[in-house]
Amino acid sequence: MDELPPPPPPASIPRKRAWLWLLPAVVPLAFGGFLGYQAGYQQSLGGFNTLGAAYIGFIIGALVVIVGLVGVGNALRPAGRGRVASRYAFAAAGLLAAGAAGGYAAVPLLDVGYHPPVVLGARGEASITLEGVPTFEPRTSGRADCWSVADGPEVGEVVALSLGQLNGHLLRADIFLPVQGRAQGSITLFVDAAHLEGAIVPRWEVMDPEIDSSPGGTTGSMSFAEVAILEDPELLAPPDPSWPATLSGQIRWACDPWLAPDATAPPATAAHISLDLAGVDWSATTGPVGSCEFESDGSVWTVTGDQVGLLQGKPMSVSVDLGGDPRRGDEVFLMLGVQVVAPSQGASIPLAALVAATSGRAISWVELVTIEEIADGGLSGRLSFSDLPNEGTQVPTWPATLSGELSWVCGQ
Repeated sequence: MDELPPPPPPASIPRKRAWLWLLPAVVPLAFGGFLGYQAGYQQSLGGFNTLGAAYIGFIIGALVVIVGLVGVGNALRPAGRGRVASRYAFAAAGLLAAGAAGGYAAVPLLDVGYHPPVVLGARGEASITLEGVPTFEPRTSGRADCWSVADGPEVGEVVALSLGQLNGHLLRADIFLPVQGRAQGSITLFVDAAHLEGAIVPRWEVMDPEIDSSPGGTTGSMSFAEVAILEDPELLAPPDPSWPATLSGQIRWACDPWLAPDATAPPATAAHISLDLAGVDWSATTGPVGSCEFESDGSVWTVTGDQVGLLQGKPMSVSVDLGGDPRRGDEVFLMLGVQVVAPSQGASIPLAALVAATSGRAISWVELVTIEEIADGGLSGRLSFSDLPNEGTQVPTWPATLSGELSWVCGQ
């Protein structure tokens, strides 16, 4: 009787052996890919995070060197006893380096790095009604900036920039709508600190007010009642009694359509700036003496001029920060300045003026002023000012205050 051939080995044995050979290759390759991706992701964050990317790169390099040295050590063993181990070590070092390079390159190639959230912006209007506050002069419609939630079209925040005058000071507000991730809405009413000269800024904070808004929050109102003024958390100082102890009323807003996320501002244009100063040694310059810078919505951001005239024989510069979408009655930042140069040798000049002159700094007059006329998003406008204060140390040879009128026309 013929002998039967031996039975074939089970089918699972070759697969197990394949995994045993594949596992040493997959582990260093995958580990290197993970570290390379982390380095690439940190690099995409920018800023100081590039130091983190460099640190991870150092770790990758150190691991490759260490594993490579293990391979060299085994290769030097006598009688070739470490030959197999050295091959594994060299292969692991190479796979680790290859995985790291692939993981790092995959971040920009596959666009899997960090992407900042897209927050849309729009212009808007806001107004407020306060009950029982005779010292408040409301505005019918003041400027507002609207901001969307991250990566969404819903309104998340409205910054009301000009609600009116409370005790003669500009009242503003931050409005937060209840959106996903924020359980409740809020309002923070506050007085602009520009004229308070270091005093505690009065604030009234409303949590979870009554809200009535359209879908997406583009228009709406919030009502609040008996909201107490906040005390200073550090000084524990009582609020100034001249400010209302509580506020009740309603705030309303309306947002324009969102601007495109990649919207760019129009190029700057020339500007005709006319400055008239009263009661000082002043000679105005005529013609296009400045420029207008724009916001992405096409409204004027700043109006600046280097030589709009001569004050006491020195060229005067002007800068008006309109903030974009300026409106009549808004308070805007105005700065007038002259650059002081060193006096000629032997000139007679007071000590304070000599210190200012030899320092090379500018003498500046700075203040918030109210727009009296405005048109076409700030393409033309006019404002007047009285007793614009000299900023910094007073110099006897220069006026302590300036009064006058400023007008401009962009694009002519």
